[in-house]
Amino acid sequence: MAEHLHARPRKSVRPGRQQRGMNYLASGLLLGSGALWLVAHYLLPLPEFAARHPLEPWAMRVHGAAVLLAMLVLGSLWTPHLQAAWKQRRHLGTGLVLGGSWLALALSGYGLYYVADEDLRASLSLVHWGWGLALPVLLGLHLVQAQRARRPA
Repeated sequence: MAEHLHARPRKSVRPGRQQRGMNYLASGLLLGSGALWLVAHYLLPLPEFAARHPLEPWAMRVHGAAVLLAMLVLGSLWTPHLQAAWKQRRHLGTGLVLGGSWLALALSGYGLYYVADEDLRASLSLVHWGWGLALPVLLGLHLVQAQRARRPA
């Protein structure tokens, strides 16, 4: 008899409702605070005699706090979602791109905080906000792929 007929059904690796909610909350806070910083930095007029818009430091404070939440959420997804999906070979394409994007954001964000060279910081900034703006699209693609796979054939 064929071996696949005796295989156990695959266990769901879908994060629970609370994990998904916290992921969306952290991602939304990061996107919102990062977008607010971009708008304040590049689009809003500076108040008279100001070196930067007053919204910029507030946007970065929220962004920094949201990073802590996002790291907690990503850590909570490591074993029950990422490792389990990897073992089952599920949604590897979008999952790897999504994971690589989070890694690029973490490394570029770290660089923005600690790198002193202004030319390198300018490049890191472009990488960081480019991946940050792309992340919701990548997360959406991952979710659509997973949702399609859950539908009965």
